[in-house]
Amino acid sequence: MHNNLLKLWLTLLVLFPQYSISENLPPHHPLREDRVAIERPNSAHQMSTNVNKKFEGVADRFGNSDLEGAMKSLTAMLEWNLSKYEKAVVYQFMGFVYVQQNDVDSAIEVFKKCVDYNVLSKSQHQGTVFNLASLYGSQEKWDLALDSLMQFYKFEQDPAAESYIMAGIAYFQKGQPLEALPYIHIANQKAEKPKESWLQLELAILFINKRYDETIRIVKQLATYWPDKEQYWETMAGAYMEMQKDTDALAALNLGYKNNAINKKETLENLARLSFYLEIPYQAAEIMQENMDSGLVEKNEENLRLLLGAWTSAREFDQAIEVIDVLASMLKDGTLYIQKAMLLNEKGDWSGIKDAVTMALQDQELENPGDVYILRGMAHTELGEFDEAIDSFTQAIEVGTDGNKRNAEAWIEYVSDRRGS
Repeated sequence: MHNNLLKLWLTLLVLFPQYSISENLPPHHPLREDRVAIERPNSAHQMSTNVNKKFEGVADRFGNSDLEGAMKSLTAMLEWNLSKYEKAVVYQFMGFVYVQQNDVDSAIEVFKKCVDYNVLSKSQHQGTVFNLASLYGSQEKWDLALDSLMQFYKFEQDPAAESYIMAGIAYFQKGQPLEALPYIHIANQKAEKPKESWLQLELAILFINKRYDETIRIVKQLATYWPDKEQYWETMAGAYMEMQKDTDALAALNLGYKNNAINKKETLENLARLSFYLEIPYQAAEIMQENMDSGLVEKNEENLRLLLGAWTSAREFDQAIEVIDVLASMLKDGTLYIQKAMLLNEKGDWSGIKDAVTMALQDQELENPGDVYILRGMAHTELGEFDEAIDSFTQAIEVGTDGNKRNAEAWIEYVSDRRGS
């Protein structure tokens, strides 16, 4: 029953930034490593035959979902000459019925009466106190929930993980996340199986309080058990970057990528940029190219320029030239054709260089056109097109800088000698 209430709590989580912690904790306090619970006597009370038989009928009605019938019988029993123990059991059973009827206020009222009698067996008493804590939590009465939990801890030798997460959530919702943290941490340690929502809560508190070493420990658990969830790889990388451990951040994102967990375009772009920044250009280019081709990453100017830079740094000139062709047609930017010419120069492709600089010169806003005419003249020269080369060098003299003029004149002299021969 309390598990359902706990699920309700976990939908209401909000972060707050304050912290305080108790000192001089009593011996039974749940946060003491050497805690010793108080030994509560285990009641051996018995019910009369008639009462026991009546309870059997109530249990049958309850099991058959006849809640009104069960409550009617229990209410009638309160008129009997019952012992304290029998009355306590009646109130306890009434609480179960009220919970099933979603009447939380009435359930709290009868559970409190049951606890006040203080005659139930240890397990019955502890279960009822725990239920009270759950019900207070469902009403967001966090102080009352904590009071009930502290009464529960007083007699509980080995509190279950669920009790710690309840206390953690209560402190969390009171605006004391750091007070909540040790309870949540213990709950995660005691859990038989990893609870994603519990680990998420511990992670959120640690991250927002910049406790990055501990954040890494928790997010690694989450990424291990739920490797397909992108946010854990992102959080891990973010924590590493806050610690200025960019290489570890890249490793985290790479592992998420290999697990097919990285799908958001922003994360994919960040992975590529970080790879490029850490001088792994081929990886950066592959990531961008693959995800542009699949449609996950947009082919916009910024991403294409990143892809161009990555292919160029990786000395994959053919791929870089393909990107330039896409960008140049998109932007009509002459400097891109000059960049293409430079890449073609690495390959000794003078015909391609000639075509590229010719396209560059169509850009009326091109800076330093004299440099471009000289480059075109050099291409013509290498191709044996000497007349065309002299024309290009002549244009460099007309539109270029003083340096271009001196350079162009030297080339003209050189080409004239070659043509003459």
